[in-house]
Order: sequence, then structure tokens, then C-alpha cells
Amino acid sequence: MTLQKAVKEADLVEHGVAKAVIGKKKFAIVRKGGKFYGIDGVCTHEGGPLGEGTLREGMFMSPWHGGGYHPEGGTADPETDWVQDTKPFTAKVEGGYVWIDVE
Repeated sequence: MTLQKAVKEADLVEHGVAKAVIGKKKFAIVRKGGKFYGIDGVCTHEGGPLGEGTLREGMFMSPWHGGGYHPEGGTADPETDWVQDTKPFTAKVEGGYVWIDVE
């Protein structure tokens, strides 16, 4: 496990979405039910920035075309069949920051 500092815990409110860039990799992070989840920050449809999206009905929603992803595992919402599953990343809170396992 290779944890990298992503965002300040306090900067991500409940049901909030944040973006993080670690190296050259983009991540989208959400706070849902008091837990933090991370997925690849690039939409599988047309490359939209998922970290600039929203959380709607419990799912990450792409800001460009509204493709949905379940934050717990990165699976695409079947209602938005133009997107494919994306990679989830383990998120952990420690020392006031959200850390992402980048491997």
C-alpha cells in the first residue's frame, strides 16, 4: 500500500466531492456517510474531471454529461450506460488529511 496525501479532511464536507492530483494521476474523492472514497478522477466517457462533479443519490456524477459511478467500488451506474466502470482507490483519514492508496 502506497498512501499519498490527497486533501484536507476538513475541506471535504459530507456529500462533498474533491479533486486531487498526485504526481500526474487525477483522483475524485467523496465523503459519504462519514467515510471517504476515491476513484479515478477521469470520466470513462469523454475524460471529464470527476473531481469537479457532484454526489447525487449516493453516486459520483460527471460534470460534463452526468455519468454516474458508485464511490464504493467505481462501478458505473447502469442508468448511465455511456460510462464504464472505473478504478476505485482506498482512502484513509490520518492526521487531518485524506490519503489515497495510489497503487
